[in-house]
Amino acid sequence: MLFDAFVRRRRFVLLVMLCILSLAVLTDQIRSPGKRRIGWLGLAVEAALTPAAAGLSHATGIVAEGWTLVTEIGRLRSENARLAAEVARLREENARLQEAAEEAARLRGLLAFKEQPYRTVAARLIGRDPGHWFDTLLVDRGLADAIRRNDPVLTSEGLVGHVIETAGSWARVLLIQDPRSAVGVFVGKGRDAGVAEGQGQPVLRVRYLSRDADIHPGDAVVTAGLGEIYPRGLPVGTVVGVMRTEGELFQEAVVRPGADLSHVEEMLILVGGAPQVPR
Repeated sequence: MLFDAFVRRRRFVLLVMLCILSLAVLTDQIRSPGKRRIGWLGLAVEAALTPAAAGLSHATGIVAEGWTLVTEIGRLRSENARLAAEVARLREENARLQEAAEEAARLRGLLAFKEQPYRTVAARLIGRDPGHWFDTLLVDRGLADAIRRNDPVLTSEGLVGHVIETAGSWARVLLIQDPRSAVGVFVGKGRDAGVAEGQGQPVLRVRYLSRDADIHPGDAVVTAGLGEIYPRGLPVGTVVGVMRTEGELFQEAVVRPGADLSHVEEMLILVGGAPQVPR
């Protein structure tokens, strides 16, 4: 046992001496101007340390690349969140601008119509009949604005209906698509007379047209001014179909209203017996 300890001590001493000798040789080679080559001992040390240094360098590179990747992922996530919020904001702003543009277009149409020989009051939708039996809507004008029963209501695209009830600050309008509605009209270039009746549907049916009337899809339909409610020449809609029955004295036309009655928001009310439009 003592012998083993003695052997181990001698090995340790030899190892220390070898290290000192190696260090001395390397130092001497570095300091001597004529001994710039490292020699066999330097080569041995270099051969022993190079793999470890290469491994350490490779590991350091991997760690650096991983950290860069993590940092870049965090930055991209933050940028993606910022861009998503910006897209949402731009979409909301675009929706507001689109709504404002559509409203401006409707108001320009109404303003152009106000230049016609009518006394008009601009009105805005405030409610619709919640039932399914009648097609009516409420507007924000009433007796206080000189609105009376039977005053016609329209948009720049076409006829909407007429007032059937009014109070101080509101009025109820019966739409032309309501089954209770009937409007005397002229159809096409031949101005053939008929009656446009509501069907409770998006289209109207024009009855009592002469069997010989030359009517085709695309023909314009305007008010005839034959009753006490609607003046002559107000746009009603466009013919989308013609029904002829053999042996019948009359034919009928299917008409799509010019005004979008399902989405109307702004409209004009013709007040106080509007003058007739020249034929």
